[in-house]
Parts: sequence; C-alpha cells; structure tokens
Amino acid sequence: MERPDRKRRGVCAALAMALAGSPAAYAAAPPLRLVDALHRALSANPDLQVQQAATEAARGQLQQATGQFDTVLGAGAEYARQQVPSPLPGALQGTTYSAGYRAGARKQLRSGPTLGASLDAKSYQDSALPGAQAPATVTLGVTLNLPLLRGRGGREVAAIEDAASLQLQASELALRDSAAQALHRTLSAYWAYAIQFALEQVARDSEQRSRELLASTQKLVDAAEKPRGDLVLLQADLADRVASRQAAALALSEARIALGRLLGMDGAAIAALAAPADALPAILAIGMPAEAQLIQLRTAARQRRPDLAALGAQVAAAQRQTEAAQHRLLPDLNLQLGVGYAKAHDGSNRYPWWGEAGRVQHGASLSARLVYEFPLQNNAARGTLRERAAQLEQAALRQRDLEAAVAAGIDSAVASLATRSAQLQVAQQALALYERAVGQEMVKQKNGIATLIDVINVESRFINARTSYLQTYLAYAQAMARLRYESGTLLPVAGTRFELDPAELAGLGPLASQLAPPP
Repeated sequence: MERPDRKRRGVCAALAMALAGSPAAYAAAPPLRLVDALHRALSANPDLQVQQAATEAARGQLQQATGQFDTVLGAGAEYARQQVPSPLPGALQGTTYSAGYRAGARKQLRSGPTLGASLDAKSYQDSALPGAQAPATVTLGVTLNLPLLRGRGGREVAAIEDAASLQLQASELALRDSAAQALHRTLSAYWAYAIQFALEQVARDSEQRSRELLASTQKLVDAAEKPRGDLVLLQADLADRVASRQAAALALSEARIALGRLLGMDGAAIAALAAPADALPAILAIGMPAEAQLIQLRTAARQRRPDLAALGAQVAAAQRQTEAAQHRLLPDLNLQLGVGYAKAHDGSNRYPWWGEAGRVQHGASLSARLVYEFPLQNNAARGTLRERAAQLEQAALRQRDLEAAVAAGIDSAVASLATRSAQLQVAQQALALYERAVGQEMVKQKNGIATLIDVINVESRFINARTSYLQTYLAYAQAMARLRYESGTLLPVAGTRFELDPAELAGLGPLASQLAPPP
C-alpha cells in the first residue's frame, strides 16, 4: 500500500507542475513575482492614489487652519487735497492738504488674546493759513484684546486647528487602511491568477488526453479491432473537453484583468502580464481556536486596525468641534486694552518719522474698552452646535459599528480558514485516490475488464477532483489573506516605510503562533 507522505508529495508535485505550466503566449515573459505585484499595488493602485490625494488635501486643510495664527502685517499711505468753500461773500475758497501712512502687525495667540502693534503718522495743512505750518504727529501703539467669556477664547480659536490636525491623523490612518486593502486584494487576485493558470493547464491536459485516446481508438477501429460506435462517445468527450478548456481560458483572462487593474495597468500592460512565479501558501492543519484565543484575536485586531483608529480620530475631531460650538452659545465679552506714545513735528515733512526732531508726550496714553455682543436669537451658534452634535453622533455610531464588524470579521475569517483547511486536506486525499483509480481503470480497460465508458467516467471524476482541489486551495489562500487583513497584520503597527516580505505576507505571519499547529 502506498504511504500517505508519498501520496502527498505526488499531489503537490502535480500541483506544482500545473502551476508551472502556462500558455505559450506567456512563456517568453519573466514570471510575475508576488513581491513585485505587491510593490506595484502600493505604488500604482488607483484607490490608494485617491486616498493619498485625500491625505494631501487634509494637510492643506490643516495648513489653512494654522493660518489664523499667522502674524498679519499691514501698511498703507494716504494723501488728500480738499477744496473748502468760504461762506463769506467774495471770499476765496480754501484748500486743505492731509497726508499720512500706517504700518502695523496683528497676531492671534493660541491662548485666545489678540495682540497688535501700529505706527501711524498724520500731517495737515490749510491754505487759509499762509506761512503757518500745522504740526504732524507720529503715534506708536500696542493693543491687546482679551476674551473674558467662552473659555477666554483659547479653546474656541484653537478648535479649528485641533480638528484639522485630528482629521489629518484620520486621513493618514485611512491611507494605511487603503494600503492594507490594496495588499489584501492583490494577494487574493494573485492567488486567483495562479489558480486559473493551473486550472487552464488541467483543462489543456484533459483535452490532450481525450485527443490521444480518440486517436488511439481510431487506429483500433481502422484495424477492425474496435467497433466504430466507440468513436462517437470519444468525440463527444473531446467536444466537452474543448469547451472546458475554452471556459478555463476565459476565466484566466478575467483573473489577469482583475489583477492588472489592481496594479494600475492599462490594457496593453494587462494583456502582456506574465505568469505568476510564487507558490500558494503552505497547507496547514488549522482548527477552530478556543474562545479565549478568539477574544485575544479580537482585542489585538481592534488595536491594530488603522480604519478603526481613523474613526477614533474622527470622533475626537467631532468632539473638539462640538465643544467649540458650545462655547459660541455664550455671549462675547472682550476687554480691549491699548497703550501708546505720540510725537509731534513742526510739519515741514509731510510724512514724518519717529526718529525726526520733535516733542514726545510725557507719559503713555492708555485706553480700556469693554465690548459685549450677543445675538438675541443666536441662530448661527445654535445651528452650528446642532450640526456638530449630529456629526459627532454619526462618527460615534460608525465607530461602534466598525468595532462590532471587526470582532465579527475575526470570527468569520478564522472559521472560514479552519473550514478551508479541513476541506483542502480532504480534497488532497481524494485527488491522490482518483489519480490511482485512473491508472487502475486504464489497466482494466486494456485487459478487457473495464469498458471505454468506465475509463471516461473515472477520468472525468479525476479531472473534477483536480479542479475541486485547486478551487479549494484558492479558497484556503484567500481565507488566509482575509484573516491577515481582518486582524490588521498585513502592515506593521506603526511607521510609514517598511519592507514587504512575500513569504511572511503569504502565510499567517504573526498569527502563526496562535493558529498554526506545532511542527
């Protein structure tokens, strides 16, 4: 009796030959490595590029929000000539001249107050006073606007920047999730592409064997050793094999297009896409873990998943905006303080400067103003709070829903992988047995014990077993890739630059110690 390990080696060798076989159109192209496909997916995947653009937009929004704390410089100059008619009969009208300039700076502080500084110069002349020189003044002033309510203004003015910073954090985390999704989809598409190559090769082998059997039987019929009626059955079988091969070729084309689209290729590049080079993940006997292990997997997934962290940042941003909106319901009470010094000049210079000769006032000019504002209906503040509160509720609901979805996804992915592992082992055993049965049936047919229909039936069962095995293998590989995504282990927990290890990504990775059986 044949040993089980020898059976397994024979089945794996047959699978390797099927995966290695490829249509002649791809024979000249170098095989497509999994690591190359993954790298291209991260650099050219359309969905990932869209999210990268969204992240750049979030950076722009943060820069805009930070702009409210920029130092604003201002300057201006003026000149006026005004004709002033005299109310007395026969008197000439007068002309006044005024000129001046202003320079200043203003800065909104993150703590709430607004600080300002200015330099103002003014001069005035009247033609009705010939020879008289009106004085020109230059004033230096500093102002400070202190909010007394609404949390003294700090939390309100910083809310826009804080929310934009959190939104950028959420966008960067969403970009990581997009990268994880791109890796997951590329893994699944790469395995589907590899399996479709194998399935087409199975269909080609089946068609070739049917042609050979028809040719050999034709010779026997021509030699009057077989009845001509046997040819009808073999011709029908060949037609069926040709149709199966055509369907497999179509499925391969669709798998190639699906992978090429994920890699950001155009039609010409997809048509020239090479055959896959990497083997499918190793077959592991994975069972359903205990509930304690599932709880650990769920907890770890919640900590790793970037999409869940992104929603957490969005909730924090919405909370920050809601707090600021609540402050706007309060009246606006500001204390405006000012201090200044003035210097008078003789008026010989229309645009005097502080450094010119003149007289400076004795002591500073001081000012204080208390400004109170409160809209009676306050609809703007109430509407803003209503909008922010609804946005916060939406983000919190999405966060809770995703937390539940992550836990359910872990359970489903683990159960799917355990089921596919068991099915694959059964399919592997069935394939080995059918392979032996085909050989035995051929021997029996040559010895006249079995009929031609018996041989065709067993051969069909063997082809179905090969097809079922490959399809189950694909489901197993894709279930493993899905579990890696659901658990958040396709990417490192932190960092923006990392190396792709196809051997690690193709298997269980960090989950191996929890799910894979001991060697």
